[in-house]
Amino acid sequence: MRITRDSAKWKKPLGQIAGLVVVGTLLGGCTTVRPQWPWVFAPPGAVSYPANNQGGQAPVIRPPVVTAPPRTTNQPLPQTLPLPSPVVTTPYPSVNAPRGLGGDYANYPELRQFIGKMNNQHGFDIAFLEQTFSSVQRDKEALTKAGAPAEGQGWRAYRPIFLTEERINGGVDFWNRHAALLDNATRQYGVDTEYLVAIIGVETQYGKNTGKHNVLQALTSLGFDFPRRASFYQKELEQFLLLSREEKVRPQIFNGSYAGAMGLGQFISSSYRSYSIDGNRDGKRDLWDPQDAIPSVANYFAKNGWKRGTGVAVPAYISGNGYASIAETTAKKPARTLGDLAANGVRPQTAINSAKVSLIKLEGATDEYWVGGENFYAITRYNPSVKYAMAVHQLAQEIRKRKFGF
Repeated sequence: MRITRDSAKWKKPLGQIAGLVVVGTLLGGCTTVRPQWPWVFAPPGAVSYPANNQGGQAPVIRPPVVTAPPRTTNQPLPQTLPLPSPVVTTPYPSVNAPRGLGGDYANYPELRQFIGKMNNQHGFDIAFLEQTFSSVQRDKEALTKAGAPAEGQGWRAYRPIFLTEERINGGVDFWNRHAALLDNATRQYGVDTEYLVAIIGVETQYGKNTGKHNVLQALTSLGFDFPRRASFYQKELEQFLLLSREEKVRPQIFNGSYAGAMGLGQFISSSYRSYSIDGNRDGKRDLWDPQDAIPSVANYFAKNGWKRGTGVAVPAYISGNGYASIAETTAKKPARTLGDLAANGVRPQTAINSAKVSLIKLEGATDEYWVGGENFYAITRYNPSVKYAMAVHQLAQEIRKRKFGF
């Protein structure tokens, strides 16, 4: 039987529906819609202060938020949602002794001072930083590795780590798979393709090993438990938190090397902020994605003086005694001419096209001598070890030979 609007059977369900609507409205008035993105500036229940808080206005309590799950190695950065405009704190209240700090570093005065600095200088919410660092566990492996880096080995032991058949063939495969991206980066930034490939090969085996250390934990451990380079790592920790805020990603989710380097090219935080490129223009600088990582490495080289088509390094002939006084075992900007080298008993075994050169000494059981050009120095801006730069150079040459036969 068809139900008409005037029938009793129709009126009864209509009344039930109306009642449900009223109840739902009342309940809805008690519900707060929570933002879905993990809020960078303040955690659940965090306190911030209204802008221009000159008159002692009451603090603002932020509502809790839903956080994102941890990110695992080699996954792309998570999709982001637009953040609401942050509450501006002007001036930032000075806090030198946060009270809600827990975890392995709760009793470190230096960390408390660091939190106060991040609040004062960059406007980070105190409670957010307390919560962030309370979850940090000491990274003992990072501390051990930092005390004995691979660059401490002699050249003859260091070279075989990177000049392997697997890395050479892997470089050819990476070049073939990403030929268009590499060609575009070479044209746009003027960096020879084989060196873009070799850097990624030396750093992460073309993305196979981007690191399993939690970057927040590694940088905190090195910044406050590694006195020899504490200042450097505290600066990188500062840059890391700024990077997390800029990319709208919780700092706990990044994985990288024991020294806090990230992505295919292993950028430390300050380099990530300074040189990374959003190559695919999706609004994120995701260095785990070749579309962003390749142009970022190219940009790094270009900004540090790479000159396409000029020489990098060639073996040297040495004679007499003068060469010993000009040989460099650490990275220094080339300041000599080929004539200067000749006057000290040094000449390149093959031609090198570089306006300024230096004599590089690779120490080991048997020392090696090379004439390095301005591009060799550009590689050392990526890593200051001359052994590292030579490994990149030699791997690049082997990859090119394997791909093209010369």
